[in-house]
Amino acid sequence: MYQRIVVPLDGSEFAERALPEAEGLARLTGAPVHLLRVTDLSQFIWLGEFGMAMDVSDAEAETARETTDAAAYLLTIAERLAGSGLTAETEVRRGQTYRQVIAATRPGDIIVMASHGRGGVPRWFLGSVAEEVLRHATVPILMVRSGELAAAKSGATPLMAAVS
Repeated sequence: MYQRIVVPLDGSEFAERALPEAEGLARLTGAPVHLLRVTDLSQFIWLGEFGMAMDVSDAEAETARETTDAAAYLLTIAERLAGSGLTAETEVRRGQTYRQVIAATRPGDIIVMASHGRGGVPRWFLGSVAEEVLRHATVPILMVRSGELAAAKSGATPLMAAVS
């Protein structure tokens, strides 16, 4: 059915809420879980409006550190998945998050990712990686809503809320 289950993670507990759904799907389909982390230098808070004045070697060092940390984080999760009998692979990419999530996919994949489920002005003001992935991806997507939001809206599990 699916060749790979692509799970974008950012290191947060929130993003990891997609993992149980990805694990369940992997068990049903036999597809490997492809753990993805995108490092986006433009998102580092310390860059701010003065990012252009930053020394190039400082930016390179920070990028290298972020990439190393991201790889270690994904490896920890991949080892946990492997310990439960699943096949997991990892990938770290650099660039704009939603574009790299889409670029990491190929025909036969499904993306499983968490979403805050914001609407209205908060979504418009804050933007949403999940929304951009939904708009531009060419593969199926399973969007897992935040547990609190999903429970409040329907009393269902996150998977049920994402599908409804």
